[in-house]
Amino acid sequence: MLITPDISALSYKRQLAKRFDRASQSYDSYADFQKVVLERLLVMLPLNQADVVLDLGTGTGQALGILSERLNPKCNIALDLSLQMLAVASERFSSLHNTHYVCADAERLPLQDRSCDLVFSSLAIQWCLSPLDLFKELYRVIKPGGYVVFSTLSQGSMPEISKAWFGLDNKEHVHQYMASDALLDSIRASELNLLSSQLSNISMWFDSPESAIYSLKKVGASLIASDGDPSVSPSKWKAFLLEYEKQRNELGIPLSYQVSFVVAQRPNSI
Repeated sequence: MLITPDISALSYKRQLAKRFDRASQSYDSYADFQKVVLERLLVMLPLNQADVVLDLGTGTGQALGILSERLNPKCNIALDLSLQMLAVASERFSSLHNTHYVCADAERLPLQDRSCDLVFSSLAIQWCLSPLDLFKELYRVIKPGGYVVFSTLSQGSMPEISKAWFGLDNKEHVHQYMASDALLDSIRASELNLLSSQLSNISMWFDSPESAIYSLKKVGASLIASDGDPSVSPSKWKAFLLEYEKQRNELGIPLSYQVSFVVAQRPNSI
C-alpha cells in the first residue's frame, strides 16, 4: 500500500488503530462485503485440522467461530491492531476457552518461530506498509508445511468513487492498493510457495451514494475524504455525491472491489 511520505509508520499505525477502534461497534451491521469475501475465502481452506491457528486482523471475530468449528485447534490466536475490535470479538466468543486475544502489528508478530499451522486473514493485510516484510514474518511463524490463506484488496478497487471525484479536484481520495502481480511477487520473494491465487471483481449495490460511503466508513476501512474532513468543503462533498449518483443503474449505486484470494505454504523441507 502507499502512504504519504510525511506520515511515519508509527503515526500511520496509530491512526489505523484509532479508525478501527471507532468502527468496532458498527462494524458487524455494515460488513456485508466483508462477509461475502470471508465466505469465499473459507472455501479455499486446504486443511481440516490444525493445532495452532492465527486469525490475522481478526476484527470483530467473524472468522473465529468457523475456524474453531472446522479445524478444532488446540489454540486460536485472534490478533488485531485495534483493542476495541478485540474487545468485541472476545465478548462474542467468550465460550471459546482456547482462544487468545493479542493486540499487535501484523508486521511485527509477537509469536515464536514455526509456531502456527495456519495463518488466516481476510481483508486485513492491505493495511500493511511492506508486503514483503509481512510475508517474511508470516514465513517465520508458520511451521514447515503450514499454510497462509488470505484475501486482500488489490489495485482497481472502488473505481466508482475515483470516477465521481474526477474533474472535481486532482487529489487522491481513495486508498491505493497493491497490484495483484506485485503482491504475488512479494509472496514468492518471501520463500513461501504460492499454491493458488484468484483475482475477483466483487460488486455491491446501495440505495444511495451516502449508503455506499457509509459501508466503508462504518467498518473503519475508508481513507476517503468526506464531509467530516475539513479539507473537503460541504459544497464539494455535495458535488461529489451528485457525480456518484450519475452512476446509478437498475441495481442501484455500485461499489466494486478487486479482491485477491491466495493460498501459500511454507515448504516442508525448510
